[in-house]
Amino acid sequence: MKRVRLLPLLGLCLCLAGCGSKAAVSTEQASEVNSEDTEAADAGNAASTEKPRSKFAIWRDYIDGRDRSEITLDEESEKLYSGFISGEVEAECSEDCSEYCEQFGLSSGQKSYKLPEIERMIDIDRTKIPDDAEYLSERYIDLGLDGSYELLVDFYDEEDPHGYGLSLIVKNFGGKLKICYIQDCWARQSAVITYSGMIYVSGSGGAMTHGGFNGYLDAEGKYHLWYEWDESIYETEYDPPEEDVTINGIRIGGDDIRVDVDRYTFYDNKKYITVDVEYRYPEDEHGEDATDLEDAYKKACEAFVDPDETLCTIEEIEDILKDYRKKLGISDEVYTYGDELKPEDD
Repeated sequence: MKRVRLLPLLGLCLCLAGCGSKAAVSTEQASEVNSEDTEAADAGNAASTEKPRSKFAIWRDYIDGRDRSEITLDEESEKLYSGFISGEVEAECSEDCSEYCEQFGLSSGQKSYKLPEIERMIDIDRTKIPDDAEYLSERYIDLGLDGSYELLVDFYDEEDPHGYGLSLIVKNFGGKLKICYIQDCWARQSAVITYSGMIYVSGSGGAMTHGGFNGYLDAEGKYHLWYEWDESIYETEYDPPEEDVTINGIRIGGDDIRVDVDRYTFYDNKKYITVDVEYRYPEDEHGEDATDLEDAYKKACEAFVDPDETLCTIEEIEDILKDYRKKLGISDEVYTYGDELKPEDD
């Protein structure tokens, strides 16, 4: 992944230094031998202490995008993308993206923006960033895997304790650049934008509450929502004092149970829900007074399932997700891109 830096625009410094002198041949040869021995020892020590990259890191690098040196751009796109990165070429916010432009503080009366204008709207305290810090990355993705490339720019601040960042995707439309997508992230919200155009956004409202939305950008740079989701987890205390799980006046159970409720709202506004009830510590023995999981499941469904929601099993929701993906036009090739490298335990 290529990392570049704004100065306020982009700056690239190459520092070259050289020196040399002649000495007696015997001294020079001895020095070279010592130097080679030292370098070999250093290399051996580095090889023995350097940890191999994890399978997860290899997979993420593969799906996250390509470095500029890894792709071949057509002449027009090369000029436009380079000009945008250097702050000389503007990009217009597409219609699908206009609400995001306003949300992130870009002027609603202005249609095109240069990179420094977008960069300035990000709340980063630059007084705390070292001069050599890098907070912009330039990557290239292939939306829809059609063979053309789009520019993915990520702003981030590694010194920011809140982890705030911003991603935007820029595409060449017949000689003009358009911003197809904008997404922010912070300590409680993350976004994964894949090389093929899948977009996964997830956030946390605490240890027991999570939510987000999944979608994709097609080859024309148009965003399509697949579904929104949220997960709520309810647990009882295993050790005294024991607590029950009671929702809307319905006692679901006591002991050490865990209730996992997942809701899905698809692009056609149809809603589905799954409910799972299990023991927090299934390996422990549970006496006659333990919560009956089948009965707890029925009570949990009564407590959680709304009239406009369709109850389904965890197995059934997998098929429903796949059916909606197919109807939306997300191909297996786009959806599973890079899965051959994905760790099984991820």
